[in-house]
Amino acid sequence: MTNNDAFVSLVDVSKHFGSVVAVDHLSFTIDSGEFFSLLGPSGCGKTTVLRMLGGFESPTTGEIYIDGAPMSEVPPHHRPTNMVFQNYAIFPHLNVRANIAYGLRYDKIEKAEVARRVEEALEMVKLPGFGKRRSNELSGGQRQRVALARALIKRPKVLLLDEPLGALDKKLREEMQLELRALQESVGITFIFVTHDQEEALTLSTRIAVMARGKALQVA
Repeated sequence: MTNNDAFVSLVDVSKHFGSVVAVDHLSFTIDSGEFFSLLGPSGCGKTTVLRMLGGFESPTTGEIYIDGAPMSEVPPHHRPTNMVFQNYAIFPHLNVRANIAYGLRYDKIEKAEVARRVEEALEMVKLPGFGKRRSNELSGGQRQRVALARALIKRPKVLLLDEPLGALDKKLREEMQLELRALQESVGITFIFVTHDQEEALTLSTRIAVMARGKALQVA
């Protein structure tokens, strides 16, 4: 059973890896359009929660609902989610335009529409004119923007972000925090953000779940 007003619900979700309990009877809800952060130290279960939301791991017990629908039998590519990783996962042999369009490879979309959406995504992440550049010609912040554009081109209802700013230096990280919050407000979709940095979580989030040992100690 789930909260009818919630857009994302975790209901008594646990995840075991053998004898290790990574997530322990976790329940919380996230509203549509929230910037929601999972905050905690390494090993607290926050990335495992994100991977379960994306369908890359299955709960041992409990259920996850997105937009009212149970997700247990839904594979990652059919979920209304997309994920941005800390290492960007950008293909070095493809230019920026092809990297962004790669997110649409399984969708039956005409080439002209793909091209239009790629340009729209480049504008969204403030990289107009970068379409022909290779990844080795980009700075860390620019690579992060390409990863964001590739995730957003699918128009997900929920964007999952696994410490996406972790590889950036302090100054660039602070700049990207402001850009990320502005981007979320612009597109208006739900962002679920994993971080170990309390200041970063407070800067970005509408609400935060503080995690430790697989549990949510506080959600506020």
